[in-house]
Amino acid sequence: MFLTELRVEADKDSDMCYTLISGGCGEVSVMAPTIHERNNWLKKIAIAQKHISDTERSILHRQQSKEKELSIMGRVLVTVMAGVSLSERQNEGMLQSFCEVSLGSQAHRTSIATSPHPKWDSTMQFLVKSLSEDVLCITVYEKGYFKPNEFLGRTEIKIHQIYEESRSEPGAQPQLHKLRLHEVKSGEVILKISLQLFDRCRMSKHHS
Repeated sequence: MFLTELRVEADKDSDMCYTLISGGCGEVSVMAPTIHERNNWLKKIAIAQKHISDTERSILHRQQSKEKELSIMGRVLVTVMAGVSLSERQNEGMLQSFCEVSLGSQAHRTSIATSPHPKWDSTMQFLVKSLSEDVLCITVYEKGYFKPNEFLGRTEIKIHQIYEESRSEPGAQPQLHKLRLHEVKSGEVILKISLQLFDRCRMSKHHS
């Protein structure tokens, strides 16, 4: 009988008896010499079941962590340097803005700068899992202290594009990118990006 499949049922006719039931192995009736002994046996069975359950869960967690680690192909270091012409409003001189940068579920924010041409100079790092699918997304907001943050535009750049440019110009790392903001009338962000791959052999196989 496997502990993970074991089920215990009390005997209605005797306080010292119980039945061990396992789907694949049938049933076994057990009689203890005293009620105290019976309770001790049941307690030890419950402890053993919890121990093996915790052990299996721990092993599964380690396997998942290892698989996650193995799936990481590299990292990208991003410095959000500045923004250009972020707003056309008359009071734009008081504009307080920040960038939110994300890659999949990973996300970081810059500091807040007061200017329509802010200089954030915020550096952040992201882990890369797929050269062909990962996309770096940049969204600019005006900080809303007593209201929701106001959208000032968004843009994106594919990790594959960064990789191809680093291959064609290996001496140009880190790369400088000036990206136009979309969904707004004006605005650009200037980024400095450096891509590092952990496993060149796997990366080459990925693109073969």
